[in-house]
Amino acid sequence: MSGEESAAAPSAPPRKAATGTFAKRVAGVLATRVTLFAIAFLTSVLLSRILGPEGKGAYVAVVALPGMLAALGMLGLPSAVNYYAGKGAQLRSLVRATAIFTVVLSTFMIVVVWFGLPVLETSVLRAAPDYLLRVVVLTIPAGMLASFGGAILYGRHAVKVYNLIQLWLAAVLLGLVVVLVMLLRFGINGAVAGSVTYNVLTALAVMVALRRLGKTSPGADPASLKQLVSYGVRAAPSLFASYFNYRADTYIIQAEMSNYDYALGQYSLAVTMDELIFYIPDSISTILLPRVAGATPEEANLWIGRVGRLSTLLSIGLALCLIPTAFVGIHMILPRFGDSIPPFLVLLPGAVSMSLAKVMGSYVAGRGRPGVMAMGTIGVLIINVALNILLIPKLGIVGASLASLVSYTLQAGLYVYLASRLSGQPWRSLFVPGRDELRILFGTGTRLLSRVLKMAGLARFR
Repeated sequence: MSGEESAAAPSAPPRKAATGTFAKRVAGVLATRVTLFAIAFLTSVLLSRILGPEGKGAYVAVVALPGMLAALGMLGLPSAVNYYAGKGAQLRSLVRATAIFTVVLSTFMIVVVWFGLPVLETSVLRAAPDYLLRVVVLTIPAGMLASFGGAILYGRHAVKVYNLIQLWLAAVLLGLVVVLVMLLRFGINGAVAGSVTYNVLTALAVMVALRRLGKTSPGADPASLKQLVSYGVRAAPSLFASYFNYRADTYIIQAEMSNYDYALGQYSLAVTMDELIFYIPDSISTILLPRVAGATPEEANLWIGRVGRLSTLLSIGLALCLIPTAFVGIHMILPRFGDSIPPFLVLLPGAVSMSLAKVMGSYVAGRGRPGVMAMGTIGVLIINVALNILLIPKLGIVGASLASLVSYTLQAGLYVYLASRLSGQPWRSLFVPGRDELRILFGTGTRLLSRVLKMAGLARFR
């Protein structure tokens, strides 16, 4: 993959070319994530059928721990690395910073969490076996390296390389689940072993890709640790609040409900189905943030309205398709998970709202203003936690979905407002689709399907 490309354009033809490049990269990421979804869905189905609701709940509790620790302890630094990679900072300086951050932060987190596990195991992680929690804690450095490395690759627009890493390793994880869980019957131990192996291999593959990228895209001026920490600290409150806005319900379910393992297994499937919608905004925002960071404000403002409207249209369309798919799939393939359907339906509009929030948040962060999102996002998190504490004891996992629906919608409204202020565009123009978006949707559907099939069958790591 070639080095950084300038997002700014002095004339109409370069601007059109830059927009076309952006669209192709988004399509490439989306195609990859659709393929990843197919693999991940098959992996999830196998785990759900073999482990059952209780075993699946325990597995979710275990593998969620590294994500929680990353949200707490990485201080927004992956976003900072992504931002400066998009601005063309020297690659060697970013890799060096990645190594320093990983050693310091992972050591601190392992020590703190190791001694804090007795408390977690009796409260918000009750569904997780204690010995498996200790195993995944030791994989924190690998997860950090993968997170930082992926941020650099995306920031440097090395999209194809990172896409192929994800595709191959998702297939490896599926193979490990088949062997360890389905054939050898190691149960949750095998499932966690597969997840740990996947994390380690991802970190190794990303580091190899960064080494190759350094030969073709060295970058210009180095990014200092002070610059990275400054951006990360401003981004951290918003990222922290956003993560727990997604995941607070799963911890409160374990703390508040008597049948926490069964409930968490059912709820995790509902959340997994709803979050399929996130494949669209995640594909866009992954490319949008570094592209906006390297563009002029005028260029960025030209993109955000079209991108936001098209993302909303795609998210609504996918949500409508998921309803019959979920009903048929659960009743035919996973009948033991029928209790996941009500929370899935309640949460579905919230997933559409959060899709919009992801895109708008990437634009605001790409404009170098991550701090302005922080206070509002923390306020949304407080509302989320309060609603979960109030509703889960009364309504169970449906109450958790209601709390998320409210908080996701509030967060979307906040981010749309901020994007409207920064771009100078009416707030409705940022997400209400029109005829142009319908034309683009139908006109590119065939090309996207072709790309998905090509990447699924012909992908080759280079």
